[in-house]
Amino acid sequence: MPAFLETERIVLRRFTEDDAALLLDLDGDPEVMRYCGPYGLPDEAAYRERIRNYFQPYYAKGPRFGFWAAEDKATGQFIGWYHLRPALDYRFASEAGYRDGDYDIGYRLVQAAWGKGYATEVSRALVRCGFAEPEVRAIVAVVLVGNLASCRVLEKLGLRRVSEFPLPGFEMAAAKYSIAKVHFQEHEVRELPATL
Repeated sequence: MPAFLETERIVLRRFTEDDAALLLDLDGDPEVMRYCGPYGLPDEAAYRERIRNYFQPYYAKGPRFGFWAAEDKATGQFIGWYHLRPALDYRFASEAGYRDGDYDIGYRLVQAAWGKGYATEVSRALVRCGFAEPEVRAIVAVVLVGNLASCRVLEKLGLRRVSEFPLPGFEMAAAKYSIAKVHFQEHEVRELPATL
């Protein structure tokens, strides 16, 4: 299947129903789901349905938005998934104060992929893709305040914490992060390596 996006180390591709077992394993890890909530599905059939009825319809809406399986370029191993979608599609969009023109970024990675910079590497590429689209006013994300690793990833991308709020079904507060297109462009300029 052709890649949607390639970074230095990771390839993103569309999901197929054959990925159901990979998602079942990913969501079956309590540490992976620690800050995600009780949203795992019971079996492969349920994940096939999720892929068919939720992930795949995004691909018909346009090339830059949706959910993608992530694979290590060197090994071909599945390491998790990433998404970039209209923020109003998020189940807690109202609580987060999302607006039309906001686009939500997120990811979920297997433990073996943690601490290697993959989240930042791929998320930065997705933010660039998103801001290439004229309708994208801001890139936003919601993360539980205790998920310090994901908070750091968002901050590296230039997103700033703009609010905290209670998230239904969670004991821990959530934080909303956001960056407008113009601010991301400024952040990218600051992050460019110095040249001689």
